[in-house]
Amino acid sequence: MKRNYCLSLMLLALFGMATPFATDAFAESVPSSHSTQQAKKITGKVVDVTGEPVIGASVLVKESGTGAVTDIDGNFTVNASVGSTLEISFIGYKAATVKVTNASSYAITLQDDSQALDEVVVTAMGIKKDRKSLGYAIADVNADELMRNKSVNPINSLAGKIAGVNITQGGGAAGTGSQIILRGGTSLERDNQPVFVVDGVIYDNSTTVVGNSAFDGSLSTASTQANRVMDINPEDIENMSVLKGSAAAALYGSRAAAGVIIITTKKGKEGALEVNLSTKYTTQWAKTLPKTQRKYGRGFAEDQYTGGKYTGTTYNDFSYNSWGAPIDNNTPTYDNIDDFFQQGGAWDTNVSVAGGSKNGNFYLSGSYYNQDGIIPNTGYEKATFRFNGEQKWKIFTFGANVAYSQANTDKTLTSAGLYGSNGSGTMMGVFRWSPTDDMKHYLNEDGTRYRMFGDRLDVVDERDNPYWILNKNKLKDNTERFTGNFSVKADITDWWWISYRMGIDSYTTDDSKVLAAGGVYKLAWQKGMYSENSYRYKYLSTSLMTNFNKQFGDFNLNLMLGTSTDDTRTWSNYRMAWNFEIPNFYAFDNATNDNRDFSSARHQKRLVGVFGEFRADWKNMIFLTVSGRNDWTSTLPVENRSYLYPSVSGSFVFTELLPKTDWLSFGKIRASWARVGKDTDPYSLDTALWPSQKFLGNRTGVSNFWMSGNATLKPEITEATEIGIELRFFNNRLKVDYAYYTNNSYDQIMSPRLSNATGYILRKVNAGDIYNKGMELSIGGTPIQTKDWTWESTLNVSGNRGTVKNLLEGVEILYVTDVQVGNAKAASFPNGNFMAISGSQWKRDDQGRVILDKNGLPTKATGTNSTNVEIGNREPKFSGGWNNTISYKGLSLNMLWEFRVGGHVYNGTEYAMTLAGISELSAQREKIEVSGVNGSGEFVTNVFEADKIYTYNGKEASGRTIIANYYQDIYPYETANFMTKVNALRLRTVSLSYSLPKSLLAKTNVIKRASVTATANNLLLFTNYNGDPEVAAAGSGAVGSSSVGIDYCGVPSTASFSLGFNLTF
Repeated sequence: MKRNYCLSLMLLALFGMATPFATDAFAESVPSSHSTQQAKKITGKVVDVTGEPVIGASVLVKESGTGAVTDIDGNFTVNASVGSTLEISFIGYKAATVKVTNASSYAITLQDDSQALDEVVVTAMGIKKDRKSLGYAIADVNADELMRNKSVNPINSLAGKIAGVNITQGGGAAGTGSQIILRGGTSLERDNQPVFVVDGVIYDNSTTVVGNSAFDGSLSTASTQANRVMDINPEDIENMSVLKGSAAAALYGSRAAAGVIIITTKKGKEGALEVNLSTKYTTQWAKTLPKTQRKYGRGFAEDQYTGGKYTGTTYNDFSYNSWGAPIDNNTPTYDNIDDFFQQGGAWDTNVSVAGGSKNGNFYLSGSYYNQDGIIPNTGYEKATFRFNGEQKWKIFTFGANVAYSQANTDKTLTSAGLYGSNGSGTMMGVFRWSPTDDMKHYLNEDGTRYRMFGDRLDVVDERDNPYWILNKNKLKDNTERFTGNFSVKADITDWWWISYRMGIDSYTTDDSKVLAAGGVYKLAWQKGMYSENSYRYKYLSTSLMTNFNKQFGDFNLNLMLGTSTDDTRTWSNYRMAWNFEIPNFYAFDNATNDNRDFSSARHQKRLVGVFGEFRADWKNMIFLTVSGRNDWTSTLPVENRSYLYPSVSGSFVFTELLPKTDWLSFGKIRASWARVGKDTDPYSLDTALWPSQKFLGNRTGVSNFWMSGNATLKPEITEATEIGIELRFFNNRLKVDYAYYTNNSYDQIMSPRLSNATGYILRKVNAGDIYNKGMELSIGGTPIQTKDWTWESTLNVSGNRGTVKNLLEGVEILYVTDVQVGNAKAASFPNGNFMAISGSQWKRDDQGRVILDKNGLPTKATGTNSTNVEIGNREPKFSGGWNNTISYKGLSLNMLWEFRVGGHVYNGTEYAMTLAGISELSAQREKIEVSGVNGSGEFVTNVFEADKIYTYNGKEASGRTIIANYYQDIYPYETANFMTKVNALRLRTVSLSYSLPKSLLAKTNVIKRASVTATANNLLLFTNYNGDPEVAAAGSGAVGSSSVGIDYCGVPSTASFSLGFNLTF
């Protein structure tokens, strides 16, 4: 261990030679001869209130500027003269001062300062403010809290911890993304996820879409996609601040209509060099698998007729579906679903080195994450590196942040698979496979694909075996990302500073897809298909800010002014080839010109803004903030490209006027109003020309793009109001925060369909109004706090309701994505719900009773008003989390529960399995009962039994075939039959950690801190839904109302257990 520690020091020393503060950082504790001429040697020990030594505390001699840091026992040695002042500080503790007397040894106790840490928060533009001065809600999560349920995706670590934050994980596939929504959606067609800001620079969080992968919710081409915040190493995060309201985020202008999440990464601290090493292994397994029937085998029931007269029913096995004969005891069955999933695992290793002095600091880290998915042949791999440095010189402070990451994903097709195929999606195949067929039998002895029906069925009408898809079709993506920023700040006086920042965010995603020859695709791909897509993103930004702060009597005034410039560019190049000349050789040169295609696109967008904020407070009791930002965007017409975003907020700490009491520690009321908005995509004003590689007999040319331009577009606008109250009781042992808000988003940029006579399909226009209203309640406190015991508990609850006030005249329903399962679609309705589910229904009378047809079965309603009606609302009535941490000395137990009440989920997985005769529901085929109104107006209940004969469509038919037709055609037509109004309670995380005593570690003379942690995620789920209700059929994209609440043959969620340790040297 000592040898490793020395090696770390050597590496750091070599690295430090290249840093501008290296000399200062390592020589700070070496006093000069001049400063020690009249000084004497002083020793001491720094401990906390429990008597444990404080390691790495800074001990500074105020007069000379020299100092030291405490060692592993809390001891220090400095040179100071009598009458000098020692300043002792360490993060998380209140600073202490000691006057040097004739004594030569001092014992110093530092008091906890958790309240002070809680009072300062990071707000817009990275400015730190006192929490009590804010006129809007803000929530932040520190590094310790994030690590309690650490996820490779930092978004997931916020789940259940902040009121008003809804996170949906995109399933259990390796490398899958998550989406995050703050206070409901504000845009009908634009991205409704908040903007991420990392160390002052906008950080793209797109769900990268390339090639034939999922696009804005496309189920027919879906595969696992990551959201790009996953490129950050969670171990590098010091703090995440969530700006939920428009007033909090208004300074970011047109990028912040959906809120802002500010990520601050770690820095080195003044004191001794620290090396941190952590590693963790996680095992995962599939959870909440769909329930299936194992009574009936593959095939279908077929009525026999002779001379038009019914003669009996037989079974035909010429079908993939399981509507066949009952399975007898002599027929082997296979548990295809359970046997398909493997136990996944992941290694997560991190190392960091940090140090600093009073004039400079640095932080250097590296990480490696390697995951094997629960689906065979899938995985996710990520490596990250980061350097943060800061150096002070005279009035200047220079900062530099650089990060590099590389992520690789091996994935598979999900949902329904490829467009134009008959079930090439892995999970659809798994969930629909008959229990009488061994799914592992996918190859013939010669290595060709096993065809269950041989030549009896055309290839394009077959279903691909999931094992064929996994082993033969290869889908990969690789993302390399570089981010960085350079900043300089000049403290002109103690009340005036100027800062400049330049930042870059650049990444490239390369996606490739191999579809093996002989699979179930359209005929053109029978000899294989290969595609590549390269997507490049580059964002450059600069900002200049100045700040003035002065005290005038009882008034404190602050003025901040700034300007920023953003330039965003994207490039994409897509190539595809098929029908290869040489089998199984997937190269573009192996295909003729007729069997090759390519396309490319390039976009650029610029945004220039000026902004300012004025703050005033009186006696640190009444606070007022007025801000404004004006943006100029390149994507809107000249007359509309300049727009102003004002905001005003205020707060009143009324307890400053009340007599001091033991029970009420703090009370504040707050209110805010703000206006923010969004512009549009590049090149939306003019109709673009679309190049075609194959045009008029392979001659190149161009044609009009399918989107008609609109040169009169305006920005979307969101006006938001918020009122709230904060209360703290019993010396801050109990905290309550309540907020009520409204968001009105108008001039929506939407794309209604045009008449075919126009020559276009869509045209962007300003129309539509989304109105959100909701509440957020957070109750937290420390019920128990003694020398050895601590219990911290936080309960948060929030509810939002989003409605569409109006749409474009003549538009009765808006489908933002192509998310559709059967007749169920994600939709928005005028004067209805923003996150609605539309669908079809049975015909009903004026009393709402089902009308039966001549066969005694429900009648399908037809026409637009019957097939595109609002069936449900995907937005929960309310949701929240309950987080508890109980600590006893070095032991700490954390439990996080999440809950939701209300909100519909459409079970498209059960829908698909029912059609295939494999769902648990479809096992109820010996008898069904159907109630409704018959042709005479009488309410009746009809019973159909499998072994009886009925008149059906004018002729005799067995009850067995009628029941099968009912489940495959009539029952699914009623969309509500697969809808569930969900209630759910989930144990999201439970973790137990143990920190070794400092007295024990002191004996090593090397290890400062050591801990071991065991964590289990997603162990328990109590719900009335058949599956996991946390679903988004199209993954982590959140365009418009997204695909949240629609479940369709996705990779099931996982439960996991992990064990890890952390060492600090």
